[in-house]
Amino acid sequence: MNSNSEPQHRAIEEIKEKQRNTIWPDTMVNGRSVDEFLWKGSPDAPVVQRIGACIFGVFFMLGGAVLIESVREMSPDRKSPACVFVSVLIALLFVLGGLKVFMNGFRRRKGTARKLR
Repeated sequence: MNSNSEPQHRAIEEIKEKQRNTIWPDTMVNGRSVDEFLWKGSPDAPVVQRIGACIFGVFFMLGGAVLIESVREMSPDRKSPACVFVSVLIALLFVLGGLKVFMNGFRRRKGTARKLR
């Protein structure tokens, strides 16, 4: 009976290890690493993550462009200066954030830091 329970115990442990990243608090650690990659970039990121970052960046930039276009298409009598300003500001934040995420999808050299002169 001991020889039969050993493989079963090993199989159960393997399943628990595979499911470990899907339960709390490991999901928080994984989410943090994704957020860190999207905002800071990584020289070691796989191609799939780089493509994902580019796609996320493009969608953020498209969201900003759609918001700017919707403000532009509003009828003149319904436009208030404050509404236009806030909408354009939010749209620009979307575009700039999307551009940053998009650029993090490209490779960087390891160990090279940008120096301000």
